[in-house]
Amino acid sequence: MSQVSAESEFQYQSAILTLPEKGIEVDISQTIMELILYESVNVPYITGTMICADTEYAFESFRFDGTERLELNLVAQEYNYSLTKKFIITRTIGKTKMDEGSFAYNFYITEETFLLDILKKVSRAYTGKPNEIIKNVLSSEFNKDLDLRGKESNQSAFTYVSPYISPLSIIETIRRRASDRNGYPFFVYATIKEDSIRMKSLSDMIETDPINSIPFTYSAAQNYNPDRVKQLTNIEYYQELGCNDTAEMLMKGAVQNQYNVLNLSTNKRNSNNRFNITQVLDAKEHSIYNKDLKIQDKTLEEYDPNIVYRIVNHTTIDELGYHDEQDIEMHMNKMKANSLIAALEKKKMNIILPGILNFHEDTVFVGEQIMVNLPRGGRNEVDKVASGPYIVLEVKHKFSENKYSQAMTCSKLTNSMDKTIAVGPSGYQN
Repeated sequence: MSQVSAESEFQYQSAILTLPEKGIEVDISQTIMELILYESVNVPYITGTMICADTEYAFESFRFDGTERLELNLVAQEYNYSLTKKFIITRTIGKTKMDEGSFAYNFYITEETFLLDILKKVSRAYTGKPNEIIKNVLSSEFNKDLDLRGKESNQSAFTYVSPYISPLSIIETIRRRASDRNGYPFFVYATIKEDSIRMKSLSDMIETDPINSIPFTYSAAQNYNPDRVKQLTNIEYYQELGCNDTAEMLMKGAVQNQYNVLNLSTNKRNSNNRFNITQVLDAKEHSIYNKDLKIQDKTLEEYDPNIVYRIVNHTTIDELGYHDEQDIEMHMNKMKANSLIAALEKKKMNIILPGILNFHEDTVFVGEQIMVNLPRGGRNEVDKVASGPYIVLEVKHKFSENKYSQAMTCSKLTNSMDKTIAVGPSGYQN
């Protein structure tokens, strides 16, 4: 493992557990053995697990029922960094006997948004662009702000009536409808550093320079390199997850598609009805897609493995519904958005980085690109296909045994090998 510091990389300033109905308020920070927090571009709240040691049977008297509140205050004094987050303990996952006089409790924790979403069911008409509707729901149901990063959704304002479903179900329904002008989907997600909820398109994620100026590099020798920059930018572990299964990608619509739309009111059909993912993604040398693949002397673009027919029926552009578009050609973006999300599964991997990179206040990894260098076949040379910019889809923050690490699930969609000149989260430039 990385030798960044021999001392603890973090400290719990406090961990206040409250049960107001029982009149209990106690600091359990000294009992925490392990804390894991999760961020994901697919979820607009933070979740986690926490393992606590109960040496005096105090937890036994609490009689947890899944509604306990927890306010965590974590600090890293060396970096002048602090993190304060409020959670609800929603479940006791397990209770394990450690020795004759103590137990270890494993709790599932989540932000209040999760519980509120379970409690609420909404039947209401919303009108606006997708980002406007999502902003409305977050504000009215969760008292949360929407932080729209980059461009807004391209859809014209439409009306949507929620059929007694939860607020997050409304947000997910609207998010699936949202795309930019080129068909890239949007994500709505939470970060551990912000109270607001981010909304960002996949195209903005790709177009924004990677946040690290020096590529994160996997190298066994780099673990013990005395150079601090090498330690901070070292990938401690990586595991490839992507299916790299062309047949499965074809079935999911992640390669070649045909999307046909007929408006019954106007008898118009879309003329631009074919879509290949290499048209919107970088597919030059070292592409993650085999653009030149031929089956029976035909390229993949000449086949139609995924054909969709849709019928729409609206007569006025002034009163659009959830499925409607002012321009019939824009219906193709529904297919493009689904295809690009499916394509995120093609080239995925898990990596573990030193957690102290996250101690820089303006650094958020989830929903951003990072530059990664991976070796080729155990040699010192860089694998030009596997290396390059990766989009961070999920981050697992693990605080355990005085060490803080970040496990990231990343996806590669482009083959660009250019390095950004921006200052990375480690504070070091090229």
